[in-house]
This record gives sequence, C-alpha cells and structure tokens, in this order.
Amino acid sequence: MGPFEEDESRPEDEGSAPGSAGVSSRSPRSDVGWLRRLGVASWYLIGIVLVLLGLAYALHQLATLVVPTLFAVLLGATFLPVVDWLEDHRVGRAWGALLVSVGIVIGAGALAALMTVGVVHQWSTIEGQIQDAVDWINKTLADLRIDPDLINSAKRTLTGSAGSWAKGIFGGALQGISSLATFAFGAFIGLNILVYVLVGGREIGRWTSRHLGPVPPQVGYAILANSARFLRGYVWGSTLIGLFNGAVVAVGGLIIGVPLAFTIFVVQWLTNYIPMFGAFIGGAFAVLIALGTGGVKDAIWMLVFVLVANGPLQTVVAQFALGASLKLSGLVVLFATTAGAILAGALGGIFAAPLVKIGLDAYRQLHAAGLFADGGAGVGGAGPAGSDADLSPASPGVAGGDGPV
Repeated sequence: MGPFEEDESRPEDEGSAPGSAGVSSRSPRSDVGWLRRLGVASWYLIGIVLVLLGLAYALHQLATLVVPTLFAVLLGATFLPVVDWLEDHRVGRAWGALLVSVGIVIGAGALAALMTVGVVHQWSTIEGQIQDAVDWINKTLADLRIDPDLINSAKRTLTGSAGSWAKGIFGGALQGISSLATFAFGAFIGLNILVYVLVGGREIGRWTSRHLGPVPPQVGYAILANSARFLRGYVWGSTLIGLFNGAVVAVGGLIIGVPLAFTIFVVQWLTNYIPMFGAFIGGAFAVLIALGTGGVKDAIWMLVFVLVANGPLQTVVAQFALGASLKLSGLVVLFATTAGAILAGALGGIFAAPLVKIGLDAYRQLHAAGLFADGGAGVGGAGPAGSDADLSPASPGVAGGDGPV
C-alpha cells in the first residue's frame, strides 16, 4: 500500500465523529493553496530579478576585468588539449602554456593584419560601393512612389535597432576598453589569466569543486569539465563553419566577378562567431558589395550563394564541426543569442549559446545527483570534503575525462 493510498480495511466510521460520514476532511484553506504557492513563487522571482540586476551592474562596472577574463577562460578551454599534448611530449607544462600563449598572440596579430589589409585598407572602396548600393535602393523605392517619410522612418528605426543591438545594456563592456591604454591593460590581465588557466586549469577546477556548498565535488568537477568541452567545441566548430561559409561566399563572388572577395571572406568568417545574427550581417555586407558593383543581377546571385552557404551546406558542416558539443534546438539558440545581444551586445551574442548549454548540463547533473530532491545525498554519498583522488580525470562522474578549463 502506497503512502497516498487509502486504507480500505479501516471501517468508515472508525475514528470519525458521529454524523461526519461523507464529509470531506479537507480544510477550506486548501482551496487557495495554489494562490499561496503563486505568491511565494512571485517573491522568489522578484528576488532572482534583483540578484540578476545587481550582477549586471557589477559586471558593467568591472567590464575591464570581466571581458578579458571571459576570453581568457574561453581560449584556455580551447587550447588546454594543446598544452596536454606538449606535456606528453616532454615539454614542461609552464613552457607549453607560454608557447601556446605566444602562438595565440601571434595568431591574433596576424588576424588583425588580415583585417587591416582586407577591410581597413580598402575601406574607402567599400564605403563607396555600399553607398552606390544604398543610392540604388533609394532610387528604386522612389520609382515605386513609396512615401519618403515612411522610408526615412524605417531607416531611423533600423539604425536605432542596430545601434541598440551593438551596444546592449552592457555597452560599456566594450566601450570601457576602447582606449588604447585600457585595452593594453585588459590584454595584459587576460594574457596572465590565460597562462594560469593553461598551467593549472585542472587544479583550479578541483579547488572550485570542493567549495560549491552542497554540490558533491565529483559532480562539480564534472560540470566544470563539460563546460570546458562545450566551450572548446563551440570555438572550433564555429571556426570551421566560418571558414567554410566565408570560402563559399568568396568563391561565389569570384565566379560572378565581384571585387573584394578576400574582404568578403574575412567578414563572413569573423561574423560567424555570433550565432544567427552573424550570418545575417556578413551576408548583407556581401550582397551590398555585389549590388554596388554589379547591380541587381550580381546582388541576386550573391544572395543565392549566401543562402546556400548558410542554409543546407552549413547544416551538413555543422553536424560534423559541432558534433556533440552543442546539441541545442535552433529556436533555443535564436532566443539565447537575441537575449545575450540585447543584454551585452556582440559579447553576449558570442557567449549566450554555450552558456545556455552549460546551464542545462549543470541542471541535469545536479538533478541526477539528487540535489533537487528532499534529502538528496548526491552521487555516491560524496560530500564537499571529497579528496583529490576522487577528482582525477579517470574518476566516475567526470564526463570524458576533460579538465574543467
């Protein structure tokens, strides 16, 4: 007999007052129990919103430190296997981390040079071609006798929306590092954090996992390890997809004779790191270049190449590039990226999707550990006082044996 099953063997009148047969023993107050629960949930929600607002304000004020830290952790999670490989080949971990960090700096410098040559150096040409495209659009709309006030209103709305998206509530996160001195300071801080992560990422993860309150150390370490795996898969997958999309669109531009194919390739590649919106921005740039140089016919052909690159071909490549790292619905990615872009601009758009995946995985593991059930004892009864031996990469519960960062 279950705890909520009625005992049919007990007489109806046993323990009952005379004349009480058939009368429900439920208190009238239980009829409004749902209202009480709703009120408690509302207060919880208000508390969560206040905490998030306080966190947002703190992040805004500490943007010069938070932004380099985020990118340092992202790069550390991405290149940690490289340091492991160097260590396996008798290169000291500190030296390996230093070599990887220097390689990242050189790569970033080379990428900046490519952008300078491909975009900045040809900016006057690009600006003129885009202006020609805009003039053609304005002329076409005028020929269609569309109300100019309506056109201007749409322009102002689109410009304002784009500006809000680029800035975001945390617009200061990027504005705060706009000056050269502040940027240099942030880069210096980020580089130091990167070296620390590459050298002692797993030790940092073990220490953190033992100081997560009721979360068992094994579960905390597994969450950190999977978080690193998700970030790593996101970066490498996005890089491969961006290179593929950029190559397809650039080759299409060469076929139809559109100039600045290399510039189009660089823009397509870099904007691809922002899910959903990046493809739109890079595609619009390519189409406008084609429209300004070759007219409507070239613009239509370029649009076809953009749609093919970001449609069926990208789906096939994404299955290979991302694999099991981020298995999220496209609708979830869209909402997460939109919310991240509104809150933190381009920075939020970049980190939103992997952070959502990390949050979902953490909830799944905590639920499996019994932390959301009354009296849950966690995995294997492990408590916060677990030993380092329980947190080794080969320990049960550490998914894939990856380090936390």
